[in-house]
Amino acid sequence: MRSCCKQVRDFVHFGKQLHGEIAALLERLDEQTDLERVRMLLDYVARHEHHMEESLARFEKDSRSGILEAWLEYSPELNVDTVIARCAIPEKPGSDDIARIALAYDQTLVDLYREIAGKVNDRKVRELFANLLQLEEREMIQVSRATLSFGDI
Repeated sequence: MRSCCKQVRDFVHFGKQLHGEIAALLERLDEQTDLERVRMLLDYVARHEHHMEESLARFEKDSRSGILEAWLEYSPELNVDTVIARCAIPEKPGSDDIARIALAYDQTLVDLYREIAGKVNDRKVRELFANLLQLEEREMIQVSRATLSFGDI
């Protein structure tokens, strides 16, 4: 087994796993808040994270296995717990905290996919990561809009 490299599948799985963990984190925060507006935002963003997790699962299922099995000589740490631990989460988060948290985690994936797309030589693999990058960037825009609209409630 190659220890210096990762397969494309590993990066897709990491994104899927991170979205699932973010959703679970937001659901736990939902249980800790008393503010209805914050609870509504947490519910919305958690559902959105579950949707992204499901989208990546479908993406993985529908992608040609050959491209998912491709090896990349790029091997950053793909540890969800490490990524989750990087973001300081207040005991009683407000709307701004939720936006900051969700966007910080999404930015992790945007940065990762952008970096891979810029380093990969294979056109098909580069296109795959460019598509994942677009998916994550759209996610960030939707979360940003949602947090702004919940702030108006």
